[in-house]
Amino acid sequence: MSLTLPHLSDAAVRALVADVNRKGFACVPNYIDPESLARMQAFVHGAVREAGNQYVGFAGPDAVAGSGLDEVYHSPEFAKLMRNMYEFGTGKSAPREDFYQVLRCLAGETGQRHAWMFHYDSYVVTALVPIVIPTEGKSGDLLMFPNTRSIRPAYLLNAADKVLLDNRLTQKLLRRSVERDPDRPTRIKMQPGTLYFFWGYRSIHTNEPCDPDKVRATALFHYANPHRKVKAAS
Repeated sequence: MSLTLPHLSDAAVRALVADVNRKGFACVPNYIDPESLARMQAFVHGAVREAGNQYVGFAGPDAVAGSGLDEVYHSPEFAKLMRNMYEFGTGKSAPREDFYQVLRCLAGETGQRHAWMFHYDSYVVTALVPIVIPTEGKSGDLLMFPNTRSIRPAYLLNAADKVLLDNRLTQKLLRRSVERDPDRPTRIKMQPGTLYFFWGYRSIHTNEPCDPDKVRATALFHYANPHRKVKAAS
């Protein structure tokens, strides 16, 4: 069984970029076909069982070999889509740079520790594919304050932003603000198999917890670290 990803025209990608700029995120429904999604879900459930129904994470395509997520990583169609998102979104040539791929499977009490961690990504483009999302109780919504900063011209400015964000006081204030007004951040109720885009580098984001007896699994593909010296793609 091999995975086939849909082709998106330049016009369609420009529309996605416009959505990300306007409302903070964009989505491509049913990006992963049902059979491939079922294979990914089987991988997740097996991994969570092996981890004692607790949190487990994977980094890179080799770690998820055979799940179908490795095929997304190696797909020329997906690579072109990510490059186009970057180029249409920034007006710059896409860098010669591999994706940073992660699969996060939240479950059990340890999964609770991987929620409410507001952060900026280190990469400009973040693509997220939900694999398993709870349909009852807490579903672990993606929360976002979109496009709150520009791409910093120097790494030290980026580091300063992260110091201001990654501390107990700021984290507590952000969490309390969301708990007082749940509609304040952009809230994304994710659907398995849909592809979501946002500017991870520019947007403060986190996920709410899901119930400990549920599984929430998301695949993330990060692209274009602006503070890494790379050659432009040809």
